Amino acid sequence: MVADTVCVIFGIYALAAGLGMVIEPGRATRVLDEFDTSPALAYVTGAFMFFLGAAVLALVDDFATVTRGITTVLAAGMIIESLLMLAWPKPIFALARWMVPEDDHVRGFGLVTMAFGLVIAVLGIV
Repeated sequence: MVADTVCVIFGIYALAAGLGMVIEPGRATRVLDEFDTSPALAYVTGAFMFFLGAAVLALVDDFATVTRGITTVLAAGMIIESLLMLAWPKPIFALARWMVPEDDHVRGFGLVTMAFGLVIAVLGIV
């Protein structure tokens, strides 16, 4: 039940985030710029992500079903990313900038993110 709900919530988030990248691709660069210029923003985001990922992982930490496996991987990924954001955020932002060098790439990642979100949400509903 928890894993299904997490998949639906994460799927809806990915759909909205992907749609934002498709509609306004320049915003991705501005968001990365804000993280670069505000260590406090990166730290607070990392701390929030850590506790949220850890809470989800405390509730779902196995691969008994597809949604439980997806939730486990998502939560573990959140924990790893959040710890990097707390300790050493520059490589994460450098990777993000490398992945989206221009608006067409951002739109492409947006479409992929939307597709991923749709699949995750549907798996959580079914």
